[in-house]
Amino acid sequence: MDIDILTTYRKKVIGVLVALLVVCGISAKPVDAKSSTNTVPKPPNWLLQEVENGHRCKKFERKMSDYGLPVKWFTYIAYRESRCRVGAVNAKWRNGKIVWTLNSNGTFDSGLFQINSGWRTLTKNTCGGGLDRLLSVDCNLKMAKVLYEDGGLHHWGFKVAKR
Repeated sequence: MDIDILTTYRKKVIGVLVALLVVCGISAKPVDAKSSTNTVPKPPNWLLQEVENGHRCKKFERKMSDYGLPVKWFTYIAYRESRCRVGAVNAKWRNGKIVWTLNSNGTFDSGLFQINSGWRTLTKNTCGGGLDRLLSVDCNLKMAKVLYEDGGLHHWGFKVAKR
C-alpha cells in the first residue's frame, strides 16, 4: 500500500474511534495516575476539627497526597493509629512469639497506618517482602492505598458513604 493511503486510513480509523468515544460518553483524556476510583467522602466536621487541633501527621501529608490518598482523612488516621510513628507495632514478642497484642484474634498491626498482619500475602505482593516492610513509610503508604482502593475507609473503622 502507498504511504499516503495508509495515513488516510489511520486518520479515518482514529476519527471513527474518537466518534465512538464521544457517542458512548467516554473521555478520550488520559487518566491521572494519582486519581482514585473511589469517590472520597467529605470528612465530617469533627474530623476536620481534630486535624485543625493538631491531630495529624503533617510531615507525611505530602507523601499521602503523592500516593493519591485523601489527606484530611489519612493524616488523622495516621495520628490516631500510630501517633505518626512509622515503627509503631501493637504487639510484643518473646523468643519469636507474640506474647501480647491489642487484637483479640492474635494478629498485630504495624506502621503509620497500623496495617494488620493478616494482610501478609498482600504485603508481599505490594511491597515485595514480609511484614517487616510495613515499618517503612513507602510500604505502609502503598498498603494503605491498596486497602483504601479495595474497600474505602472501613479498614480503619469508618462507616462513611461515598459521595
